[in-house]
Amino acid sequence: MISIRRKLLMYLFGGMISATLLAGFATYVQVRHEMNEMFDYQLQQIATAFPTELSVSHTLQVGDDSEDEVMLQIWYKDNQLLFTSAPTIQLRRVNTIGFSKTRLNQQNWRVYSQLDQGRFIQVSQPTAIRNRMAASMALRSLIPFVVLIPLLGLLIWIVVGRALQPIGRLAASINQRTPETLESISDGVYPPELQPMLLALNGLLARLEQARTTQRAFVSDAAHELRTPLAALKLQLQLVERDNQDPELQPGLGKLHQRLNRASHLVQQLLTLARHEGRLPDRRYQKVNLQLLVAGVVSDLAPQAEHKHVDLGVIAAADGSDHAIYAYGDVENLRILLGNLVDNAVRYTPAYGRVDVSVSSADGYALLQVSDNGPGIPAADRERVFDRFYRREGSGVSGSGLGLFIARTIAAQHDATIELGNPDDGQGLLATLRIKQMVADPRSRSATRTAFPLREQHESPNIS
Repeated sequence: MISIRRKLLMYLFGGMISATLLAGFATYVQVRHEMNEMFDYQLQQIATAFPTELSVSHTLQVGDDSEDEVMLQIWYKDNQLLFTSAPTIQLRRVNTIGFSKTRLNQQNWRVYSQLDQGRFIQVSQPTAIRNRMAASMALRSLIPFVVLIPLLGLLIWIVVGRALQPIGRLAASINQRTPETLESISDGVYPPELQPMLLALNGLLARLEQARTTQRAFVSDAAHELRTPLAALKLQLQLVERDNQDPELQPGLGKLHQRLNRASHLVQQLLTLARHEGRLPDRRYQKVNLQLLVAGVVSDLAPQAEHKHVDLGVIAAADGSDHAIYAYGDVENLRILLGNLVDNAVRYTPAYGRVDVSVSSADGYALLQVSDNGPGIPAADRERVFDRFYRREGSGVSGSGLGLFIARTIAAQHDATIELGNPDDGQGLLATLRIKQMVADPRSRSATRTAFPLREQHESPNIS
């Protein structure tokens, strides 16, 4: 499809060329009219100023320019030719007095004739000479326009490009928006021609924001309503287990526990999604010690990992440094983000596997990395796993499909990124959170050593 700029350039350039050609034609018509009047006057003056005594053999030079040459003929009353300035041209005598036209050898001639002292004087000139001179003058008048056309085309291209810049700014503004930024677009910086489009876009954004708010409210209300019956069911199941020790019922009760745990986890993730899907105001952000954050998350999930016989630990810095690494953000949100990454790693790592969490810094960014030796995720699915409610088939692990979506949502609120890759040994999955690092006092030390034991790089897991 032809771009607006190219289309405008074609229309303006075409209109300019058409106007130039029209002006050239009008100039030609005007010049030819004026030349006809001038040459007609010249013919009349030649006829009036002819010599009184002429013979057939007499020669007469008429005009100083060969292109202005005219032919003079004189007859007696008895139509006997007395004189002709061009004996080789057999132009017949006209029967009218004054100006007229005649043809000879498919060529038009302009003729002026008069009677003087009993003689018929006829002065003629080819009209082609007049037309050629008029065309030449018209073309010469168009030369400046022909020279200026490329410059005007370049000027039109630049002006049109500048006029279309607001469209580019509007497109860039829309392209930079995320599902969390649906506020209206300011219309004060755009020209009136874009106001209808802005009104339509702002209306669409308002409807999307309303739909998102309604969806969040529904999810939050539904999750809150489900928490109470799920908790009651969990309590009733525990009572049944305590009052009934029949071995045949234990497998079924165990499956009920799994289903209830899965439903409770889903409800909790839905509540987290409804609470954190919108961007939090910066006033809630603060300086966060990432080593303390990692230690807290690992401590919270240690019982889950121990129950599954998964070795969960924190890896010390490769250079042995224990300087604190800080980032700016909401500590509770970052705890949920990291908790989802570690929880996914523990869930998908088989029994007697290993999950390592580390904190490091590079190029002004803090890196939180969670690696495991589980089945990993194929490269083709690593982007899709961040979609809402997406779960890979055949994983054999229960889940809500919201953990990584919530993690990326919180990361986007902190202008951070999450990348999935392969660990150094190529087995399992490596999740890396990249967030802007805050400059801290180099004398400050990390408190993670007292909060949770660190293990050195490449230390073998101690599984009991």
